Amino acid sequence: MVMVIKLLDSNTINQIAAGEVIERPSSIVKELVENAIDANSRNISIKIKDGGKEFIEIEDDGCGMSKEDLALSIKRHATSKLEKNNIEKINTLGFRGEALPSIGSVSWIRIISKVRSDNGYQITVDYGEEKKIRQSPSNQGTIVTVENLFLKLPARYKFLKSARSELGAILNLLKKLAISNPEVSFKIEVDGKQYLSWVSAESLKESLFENRIIDIFGIDFLNNMTTLNHTSSEVTIQGYIGLPAYNRTNSNSQYIIVNNRVITDRRLSGAIRSAYKDRLAKGRFPIFIIKITIPTYAVDVNVHPAKSEVRFANDRQVTSILISAINKSLAKSNSKSLNISSTLKNDNTIHEKYQSSLYQTQGEMAIQADSTTYNELVTNSRNINDVSEINDKNILINSNQNNNYPLGFARAQIFKNYILAQNQNGMIIVDQHAAHERIVYEKMKLSFHNNEIERQTLLIPYIHNLSQIDKEKILSVDSDLLSFGIEIEDFGNEIIIRAIPTLIIGANLKDLINDILDCINDDFLLKNFDDRFNLILSRIACYGSIRSGRQLNIDEMNALLREIEVTPDSGQCNHGRPSHIYLSQEEIEKLFERT
Repeated sequence: MVMVIKLLDSNTINQIAAGEVIERPSSIVKELVENAIDANSRNISIKIKDGGKEFIEIEDDGCGMSKEDLALSIKRHATSKLEKNNIEKINTLGFRGEALPSIGSVSWIRIISKVRSDNGYQITVDYGEEKKIRQSPSNQGTIVTVENLFLKLPARYKFLKSARSELGAILNLLKKLAISNPEVSFKIEVDGKQYLSWVSAESLKESLFENRIIDIFGIDFLNNMTTLNHTSSEVTIQGYIGLPAYNRTNSNSQYIIVNNRVITDRRLSGAIRSAYKDRLAKGRFPIFIIKITIPTYAVDVNVHPAKSEVRFANDRQVTSILISAINKSLAKSNSKSLNISSTLKNDNTIHEKYQSSLYQTQGEMAIQADSTTYNELVTNSRNINDVSEINDKNILINSNQNNNYPLGFARAQIFKNYILAQNQNGMIIVDQHAAHERIVYEKMKLSFHNNEIERQTLLIPYIHNLSQIDKEKILSVDSDLLSFGIEIEDFGNEIIIRAIPTLIIGANLKDLINDILDCINDDFLLKNFDDRFNLILSRIACYGSIRSGRQLNIDEMNALLREIEVTPDSGQCNHGRPSHIYLSQEEIEKLFERT
């Protein structure tokens, strides 16, 4: 049979086009809410039934449409947002003129709209069949109602998910739109009941973005973030990035906003991860909400049908500026600790215990106290029920001295692993191993970059028996290990360690070698040197740090606190676990229902 080429009718063309734009109910909500935002709406109401499969209604108080514009709005490629030769300067969320005709070809849709100086009008489209425009009383703005999505298209309808799943996708989308447009108030109704309300207060213009984040994520979320601010000639970067210890097991809490448009960009996401690379454990993801403002001519938004991706004219410049801004922001907050309230509420931010023999008591690593700094402190300590207790009179200091130390002064050690310290505003709980691990790591990193790593030749070289496969693996990184101060040699069926860094003298070398072997997987040698450096150095630093189970006296505890305060990124260990957690006096009183 000969197949004859025929022109498709307009409704079929619209249905094909809708396949690119309208995938599920959340696609409709996205297009309609973006239209409302482009119309300068300040209040947007969203009503959802059955996850949006049965009913979606978006009402706004924007500029509205005249009778003539309403008629054109359901025609393909009819738009008020784009003129000839200005696509490179587009600054609206929508611009193609495809949304309404695409929606109208796969559902029943009614649009009611009114401009300030005219009557209201409505038009209905039933799966591509247009109804006559008629007058309809309404307030200024637009109401779009969509019903029975894909109901007449079984091949599309069967791919819709449960109402719960579709609602989840809608709420996730609205969260993104609300974050990127904090000047707009959103009210969300689900199955006839008020569900969410994010109100924008005009009186708080200077802090709209911050207040919107609090509305959506809560104050604890913001308390565990640090601000991001950078302005150059063409690129402005603002927002909030999470403390390294405040992280997730997935990338769902990552938001990149470019010119008020939430986008997905692997290159930018990768750049942000690289800024956290020696601050997070493997498999953990940073949390961030980052706004990038850039001239419209320097970014192409016409890349993806859903307008969820962009292309920068100079992506290297944007990436470089972003990494620099994040590094500066993290450096400023390097010793900021996790807010304990969110830590207790959200187990997702706390890491699984790092599996290593490091958590067993082994050879002790001494930490030296500066006697001139602590000459007012009494060093006697005693152990009562596994608590190293200190009398108040032993740590009385004048208020001026106390103000100089963010982590305050040690009060006790509990479980031979945690230091309890107090400053003027609350209590700090310090994981002595995690904190010292970061200190050793940063010292070794600095020594390496300055070519000053000190190593000590072992009086009796350590001989370690390995399988042939493991021996080849460890010898494949012998040059890397040598640069860190570990000198190894092939010794028949074994390897021999002749020298180690002075910072890890006393470490269990058998466990150290086994830990290093664990990180040398198939793609290890394909990594760049920086990644190999951070991975191996973090393992080595573990063995140079104070062990869990090591009892410390008051001088040692305070010396550790002082070192934490001056060490970069000391809020977390090398594996991303928090090294210390802060509990304010107010939070303590709340726990005891005093406030």
